[in-house]
Amino acid sequence: MDYRTLLLAPLAAIVLSVGAATPLRIPSGWLEHNTFIFSEATLSHSKGYEVGIDPASDAAGSPSLTVRFVASTKPWGVDMGAAHQVLSGYGGQRLRFSGQLRADTVKGWAGLFLGRGSWGGLNSIVTPRPGVEPLLPAGAAFAADGNWHDVSVVFDVPADAAQVVLGLALVGKGQVWARNLQFQVVSKEVPTTTTKIGVDLQSARRADAERKAEMAKEPPAPLLNAALD
Repeated sequence: MDYRTLLLAPLAAIVLSVGAATPLRIPSGWLEHNTFIFSEATLSHSKGYEVGIDPASDAAGSPSLTVRFVASTKPWGVDMGAAHQVLSGYGGQRLRFSGQLRADTVKGWAGLFLGRGSWGGLNSIVTPRPGVEPLLPAGAAFAADGNWHDVSVVFDVPADAAQVVLGLALVGKGQVWARNLQFQVVSKEVPTTTTKIGVDLQSARRADAERKAEMAKEPPAPLLNAALD
């Protein structure tokens, strides 16, 4: 089988716990997707996940990408943290995104995903809007037993797709790490991944409806800082 390697991002790691003291470093070229928690008491937002490079592995000179749940949330839709990229120019091709993954105490779903996408496309998935099911990217999960596993997800890009989205995601609680990531165009002999990223759209829509129903019962809110000081 012949294939052309397009991107090779080795992320070998000695993985230890991620601390919450400072924001994690987002590696160049990667984007962060996060669930934000709104505090009515302080009118501020905080993140539900830490996303970026594990500082322990970074200090060792072998950076490992990680997504870690850090705070209980009451999300509008799917509760998910992810490190991802949006790439152009692959319409009509079969792609593979692979690497070594490790996860601990996951209550939900953790793995790699690859699919048709756009800038901000993950927001369409996690909101979740009506008719979003066909937009769910292919997803490859693994046993969250604390050991490293080889994980691979393969996707046929539609010919009219302007962009693809790929990345590492954690849906729910726990922590996941990734290293030795590779992104390749592969031949049609390589089977595609039939499973989807692990988001429960029905539960998310119920949570969204419940949250809106709660908001409808709240008393009228006053205008804040009309003096603009």
